[in-house]
Amino acid sequence: MSHNIPKNKLHGIWPPLLLETRADGRIDLDAITAGARHFAAAGVHGLYTADTATEFYTMEFEEWDELVTHFRAVARDLGVTAGVGCTWTNQAGVLRRVVRARELGFANIHLSQPYWIKLNEPAQRTYWHAVGEVAGGLDVIVYTGSQGQFPLDGPLLRRLHELCPAIAGTKSSGFDSVTTNSLFIQCPEMAHFVHETVLAPWLAQGAAGSFSSLVALCPVLALQWYGLMMREEWAPAFEIQRRVNRFYEDGLIPIRRAGYIADKAVFELGGVPGATRRQRAPTAPIPEELYRGLEAAAHRHLPEFTAAAKARGQ
Repeated sequence: MSHNIPKNKLHGIWPPLLLETRADGRIDLDAITAGARHFAAAGVHGLYTADTATEFYTMEFEEWDELVTHFRAVARDLGVTAGVGCTWTNQAGVLRRVVRARELGFANIHLSQPYWIKLNEPAQRTYWHAVGEVAGGLDVIVYTGSQGQFPLDGPLLRRLHELCPAIAGTKSSGFDSVTTNSLFIQCPEMAHFVHETVLAPWLAQGAAGSFSSLVALCPVLALQWYGLMMREEWAPAFEIQRRVNRFYEDGLIPIRRAGYIADKAVFELGGVPGATRRQRAPTAPIPEELYRGLEAAAHRHLPEFTAAAKARGQ
């Protein structure tokens, strides 16, 4: 028996495309092209850019537009389903991005609320109604934020959907089991994407997939793991889940505890074309010691990564 996800429902393993910056300060669009080709060849279910891992908060509209216009053209050429982040610090900036995403023909957008000041209920109504007015038929994935910026549960999501019928799913950290459970129970028709450390248990309960950095580290591992879960082969799927969680604990948690952002290091370690550890100012790349700890954890817990690294001569 296979996992019952309707064919028209968003699902699967979706990696982000991260920013690389040229010497002149412009976005390296060639790196975007190379990364998209790399993931398309691996067989991912979709690609997205301009969310947290892509440092969206460093880009004003003109630079964001340059990035997403190029990415959309590349994804179209590759035949890959494409999503894009449209979050910004104010409503006008969000709506401008949503309109542009519609013009470019993206399949879906990832969207949180303006995040500097927490919105009360009247402000939420104003904001999500305005998003619904401009989104049209563009699927909206509600993004809670990686730092807990936007608490979301099932009853709130139902209310937001009344204001913005374009809402089609969530991108949630998935760590709060009570909150995540309410999303699944209250909104089972939506596509809920969860973090990789809880992917197997939540996929068993109806999650749609993961917006994933693990697939950048080792596409074979992430995609074969997802395949096991789709076939409901839960024993080997949970064995991989345990190894993935040990990798996170030994390799990624020390990076986060030190206050660094880990995604770019994961991409570089996984051999994604053009990937470096460089972050946009003021964020510094992770130190070599933490990077080597990440590498050691990957070899210790993920033999699939070791095999892939050997195959590419790493």
